[in-house]
Amino acid sequence: MLTAAVIGCGHGGGLSLDALHGSVRYQPIAAADPSAAARHGVADRFPDVRAFADFHEMLADCPSDVVCIATPAPSHASIAREVLGHQPRGLLLEKPLAPGVSTAETLLREVRDAGCPAVVPHGLLVLPATQEVKARIRRGDIGNIVSVEVQNAVDLLNAGIHWLVYLIDVFDNDRPTSVTARFDVSDHVVNDGVQVESIGTTTVELQSGIRITLHSGRKTIPSSSVLPPEEQQGALFLITGSEGVIEFSAWAGSYWIQRGKSDGVFVKQSLPAGVSYHRLFLEQLADNIAEGKPKYRSAELSLAALKLIETAYRQQGESEWQLGVPAEK
Repeated sequence: MLTAAVIGCGHGGGLSLDALHGSVRYQPIAAADPSAAARHGVADRFPDVRAFADFHEMLADCPSDVVCIATPAPSHASIAREVLGHQPRGLLLEKPLAPGVSTAETLLREVRDAGCPAVVPHGLLVLPATQEVKARIRRGDIGNIVSVEVQNAVDLLNAGIHWLVYLIDVFDNDRPTSVTARFDVSDHVVNDGVQVESIGTTTVELQSGIRITLHSGRKTIPSSSVLPPEEQQGALFLITGSEGVIEFSAWAGSYWIQRGKSDGVFVKQSLPAGVSYHRLFLEQLADNIAEGKPKYRSAELSLAALKLIETAYRQQGESEWQLGVPAEK
């Protein structure tokens, strides 16, 4: 059994703690967060987990095989560097690796140089419904793909990165050739410590001619005419092929497919009860540690998506509210 610790006990850290607690392959032993409320929450839910205000103290007092870093993105690189000094056997890094590509590249290089396997929990890479959609696209079930449209009520950096990681994986033999974008920043939105858009549209053209369009920002209102309201959880995807369409919502565990002139079919394909995508990534990490051959597939995909996002954000133009930079405290 691997011991594990979590740095950052907000939403992402909570997902890791739940996943660690539910896995027979891990023993969560410590968590750190400067917020007293967050530490009290950990103590209430996981009484066997030691809670620290300072992650440096936690690393010194509770050496762990695996460390999950779930702090705001601007802090990931410096915290990971500190963690690597304690020679963990594996890392889980929340997305994005960093707000900017240069810092993310340096972080991933340092993790590789340390020989430490790492995962970034992009859920669509492991969820049964989205993986079945990927298989159907690759089999040609809806013909040649023409376009993908994603409606996302969160910003491109903090949520859109999930959708881009998934699409890069689906079309892994296709290369992006252009990125165009436009953004409205008038509301001065901050998410996870980073300045982001109020609303935006980003278009990625692939070498094959496939056009991917992402609508992002909290002013975006995702809607579907075919998915039941209860199945509209998170971003909505519409994938159009030459012989049909597939529509699904990111976290719903289902999809709708219509082929040729036939009526559409709704397919439910959920994770088993009590199993989360964080748990699947942590168990992948445990397998990787046991094999002794570090793997970085999810981290590499995350970096590739971040490069597209940075290219899009750089098209913002002159503004006092620069996208993708850490917000002033």
